[in-house]
Amino acid sequence: MAIPEQIIERIRESVDIVDVIGGHVGLKRSGKQYKGLCPFHDEKTPSFYVDPVRRSFKCFGCGAWGDVFDFVQKIEGVGFLSAVRTLGARVGVALPDQSEGDLRRAEAREREREQAYQVNAAAAEVYRELLLSGEHGAAGREYQAQRGIDEEIGESFRIGYAPAPEEAGWDTLVRELERRDLPIAVAESLGLVARSERSGRVFDRFRGRLMFPIIQPGGRVLGFSGRVLPRFAEGADGQKAPKYVNSPESVLYKKSRTLFGMHAAGSAMRAKERGILVEGQIDVVSMHQRGYTETVAPLGTALTKPQCEMLARFTNQIVLCFDGDRAGVKAAYAAMPLLLEVGMDVRVAALPDGEDPDSLEAEQLANFLRAPGSGIEWLMRRMVAKGARQSIESRARALRALVPLLRAVRGRDARGDYCNLAAELLDVPARRVWSAVGGGGGGASSHGPQVEPEIQADPPPWMSPPPELLGQHGAEDSQFPAGMPHSAAMRPVPVQPLPSGQASVTALLVDRPDLARVAEREGVLERVTDQRLRPIVARVIRAALQGEKIPSEGELLELVDPTQHRMLHAEIFGHGYLEVEDPHAVLEHGLILCERDQLTHEVHTLEQRIREARASGDEDAVRDLTVERMDASHRKLRLEAAMRRH
Repeated sequence: MAIPEQIIERIRESVDIVDVIGGHVGLKRSGKQYKGLCPFHDEKTPSFYVDPVRRSFKCFGCGAWGDVFDFVQKIEGVGFLSAVRTLGARVGVALPDQSEGDLRRAEAREREREQAYQVNAAAAEVYRELLLSGEHGAAGREYQAQRGIDEEIGESFRIGYAPAPEEAGWDTLVRELERRDLPIAVAESLGLVARSERSGRVFDRFRGRLMFPIIQPGGRVLGFSGRVLPRFAEGADGQKAPKYVNSPESVLYKKSRTLFGMHAAGSAMRAKERGILVEGQIDVVSMHQRGYTETVAPLGTALTKPQCEMLARFTNQIVLCFDGDRAGVKAAYAAMPLLLEVGMDVRVAALPDGEDPDSLEAEQLANFLRAPGSGIEWLMRRMVAKGARQSIESRARALRALVPLLRAVRGRDARGDYCNLAAELLDVPARRVWSAVGGGGGGASSHGPQVEPEIQADPPPWMSPPPELLGQHGAEDSQFPAGMPHSAAMRPVPVQPLPSGQASVTALLVDRPDLARVAEREGVLERVTDQRLRPIVARVIRAALQGEKIPSEGELLELVDPTQHRMLHAEIFGHGYLEVEDPHAVLEHGLILCERDQLTHEVHTLEQRIREARASGDEDAVRDLTVERMDASHRKLRLEAAMRRH
C-alpha cells in the first residue's frame, strides 16, 4: 500500500528544508532565498538556491531541482521510501501501520540495494588499494603506466587492480569482504565472486584485470568493468580470455541504461555543447586525461535508445570517435539511427584504419576532433563500395541498408540532400531513393508523380546489421546482404498529440525569443524531450543567444518531419504570447506542466513494465518496479499539490 499523501504533506510541511540542505551545503541568505555551492556538480560561483517559502531547491548550473525528498534522495543515494522515513523520523512523524506490510517488503528491497552499494564500494576500495600499494599490484601499476594513465585521472575514475591467481591466489577479494563482515552472497549476486560447482568454494570472478568502477552521477558504484592485462590474456588451458569482463545486470546495474564515464562527463557536455562517444573504457580515461572530459562509452553492448535519450538530456551534438576499422564502422551503423531518432546532430571524427583515440598523438587527435564531419555522410560513403553498383541486386541491397539511416534524418531538406547523395553513390535515379525512404526527400522533384517502391517490405532491424554488412577491407563485390530492411516498412509516422507542457513552452519561446537566456538557465532543453519540439526550441534559443535572426515558421518547420507540420502550425505558431503580461510566469507554469507530463509518462511506462513482469512470473522485477512506480506516483502527487497551492 502506498504511503498516504497526507502523511507525505505533513512531513514536508514539518521539515525545515533550509536546515536539511544546510547540513550538506554552506548556505547564505540572498534576498528571500538562500544560496550556496551546488553539491551535485563542481562550481566556484554559487548557483544553488533554496526557497523556504516554496520548500524547494534549484541549481542554475547543472539544472538539479526538487523538494526536500528529492534532495535527500540525491544527496544520500537512496529511494523515495528511505527519504520519507529519514525525514519523518527527523520531525517525529511515524508512517501508518496500515501500510506496514507493503512498506516492509519495499524496505527489504531498499536494504538489499543499500547492501549492494556497500559491497560495491568496498570492492572498489580493495581494488584501488591493491593497485596503489603492495607487491600484488605491481603488474597493474606497470600496465597503467604503459597505457599512459596518470595518478590524477586514475583517482578520478577510481581505477584499481584485481590480481591474477599466480600473484595473490584465487580469493583476494573474498577474504577482504569477509574481513569487513560483508555478505558474500550479495557479492555473488553482483558478479564480483563466483562459486565452484565442484567444490562449493567461492573465488574472485575478476582476475588479472585493471578494474574500472562503473560510477553513477551521484558517485556511487553500480558495477565494474575489468580489462585483462596482456600477460594474463591466455589461460593455462590455452584459451583466450575476453579483453573486457563486465558486471552482470543486478539490482543496481542495468547496462542498457548506463554509460561509462557519465559521472564525470555530464557537466562537460553541457559546457562544451557536445558529447564524444568512444568504444572502450581505456579510451574514455585517455580522452578525459587529454582534456576531452565530455567523453563516454557504452559497456560491452551496442548503443541503446535509453542511452541515446540520456545523452540528449545533456547535449544536441554527439561526435562518434570509433576505431577506424571494420568493427568501428559497424558500431557507427548501429548507433547512427538511434542518435538521429532522438534529434542528435551526429558527427564523426574519422580515425585512420587500425587507430583508436588512445593510440593517436595529442595533436593528431586534436585535428580529428577540431571539425568533425557529418556522421551520416561519412557512414554512407564507407558503406557503399564500388561493388555496390555492379548489379541491380547489389544496388537494391545497398539501398535497403541505407533506408534506416535516411528515414532517421530530421528535416525535409536535409533528408532530401542525403537521398540525393545516396542516389549519386549508388548511381540510381533520385526518385527511386525518395520512394524507398517513403517520400522523405526534398527538392522540386519530390512534388512529381509518386512511384511504388521497387523493393518489398521487411521489418527494419536497426540494431542488428548483418555480419556481412561491411565485407572485408578492399573487397570490390557487394557489401550488403539480401536480408536488410526494405523500404515499404518505412511508413509515415502517425501523428501523436503533443505533450501539453512542452507545447506551451515551445509556443512561448517562438513568440518570445527574448526569454532565451532565462530558458537556458532554467534547463528548458532538458525538459523539452519531444523530438518534434526539441529541434525548434534549440534553434530559437541558439539564434537568440547568438544574436542571429530568429527563424521563420517555415524555417523552423523544416527541422522536423513533414507529416507533423499541420499539427505544429496549429499548436505552436501564432498563440499571441507577445501580449502576455508576465511571460516569466507562463514559462514557469509550462515547465511545471513538462514535469507533470514526464511523471505521467513515467508512471504509465512502469505500469506497463509491471504487467509484463507479472505475466512472465518475475516477482523480483514486479517488486522493484512497484517501488519505482510508487516513487513516481508520489512525485506526481506532490507536484500537483504544489500546482494547486500556487
